[in-house]
Amino acid sequence: MAMLLKTTIETRFNVEVLVAHSLAQAQAALEAHEGQIEIALTDLNLPDAPNGESVTLLRQSGITTVVLTASYDEKLRVRMYQEHVADFVLKEGAAAIEYVIRLLTLLLTNSQREIWVGNVSDRMARKLSGLLSVHRFRVRIFEQKTTLEKELAYLTPSLLIIGDASQQTDWLYNLSTLRARFEFYALPIVACIENGGTQAAVKYMKYGATDYIAEPFSAEEFYARINQNIEQQRTYQEIKTISETDALSGLYNRGYCFDQGEAQFNRWNQDGKHAFAMLVDIDFFKQINDQFGHPEGDKAIRFIADRLKVYFDDFIVARFGGEEFIVVGAVENKYPVLAQAEKLRVAIEAESIVNLRAGFTISAGIAFSANRFDQLISLADQMLYEAKKQGRNRVCHID
Repeated sequence: MAMLLKTTIETRFNVEVLVAHSLAQAQAALEAHEGQIEIALTDLNLPDAPNGESVTLLRQSGITTVVLTASYDEKLRVRMYQEHVADFVLKEGAAAIEYVIRLLTLLLTNSQREIWVGNVSDRMARKLSGLLSVHRFRVRIFEQKTTLEKELAYLTPSLLIIGDASQQTDWLYNLSTLRARFEFYALPIVACIENGGTQAAVKYMKYGATDYIAEPFSAEEFYARINQNIEQQRTYQEIKTISETDALSGLYNRGYCFDQGEAQFNRWNQDGKHAFAMLVDIDFFKQINDQFGHPEGDKAIRFIADRLKVYFDDFIVARFGGEEFIVVGAVENKYPVLAQAEKLRVAIEAESIVNLRAGFTISAGIAFSANRFDQLISLADQMLYEAKKQGRNRVCHID
């Protein structure tokens, strides 16, 4: 089991796994790697620790601990959570291994996640903070809904827990307005019910909560619900990223560019800025594929994508399709955009011949300040055509 876990974990994650077959070896590993061990998986019984002494050792060392055991009973469950373990897992073959991997996927990244808690009693705030810290989450407690609303205007936590400690009507209204702003899995909201049981929980669910936890609840139930919501949010974000991103270049895709451009175009004009669009095309791209093969063509696409992100990192950069790319944004002064476009052209011509088998050049067309976003794109396309017409390897623009 130990070697299977080691191999599986090191294959799935970029981490080193140490194996200790006894309490003495575990003690030696802790001393040799002080401050470096993040998470421990331990059998409940070791040859020199038949009564779970390894759990106490690991928790005293401040290490997030998952316990593996061959048997389960209520006394054991109570005892493990009194020891503040992150979880305990029955050793039931492949299913147990897969569960541990899913758990580690969360535990290894939870330190990057922030959970906000609002409208709970002091007692519940302490309880939730303690439970969440065991799973390595960062926690913020909000006593006033106005403070929470202000923070949500700038930041979005991984998960929000709203209780029923006071001013229930105000907090329920706040919940409904939050749900109007955030999609369900963009911001999971868990209702924490201290009074009123499941009936109160149902009310919160109707107002936009994605899940609930009602007193009395066990640590095991709490973690199961929190982890499920976090996993669903993570899956949502992965799907969202896939839907917005071009797989080959790593840039945004055409759909995302148009959605964002259409959404922001009027605001850019209202702010008195110059909206612009730049279309970039790899010159004679077909010759690269024909002479050097499609893998080299893919390298050329990734190469220009990386350079575009360097030179235009403050704007929306996307793959427009094939060997074409687009940059969209707004500026107060047009001339730096033209200067950056020329720097990009010169850099591509000079660096591609050094870094790739197939050196290449680019043509670019830039348009400023159209009446509509689609018109802006159309004008940039005309300028790209003009650059090609004039012999390629140049930047043309229209105002």
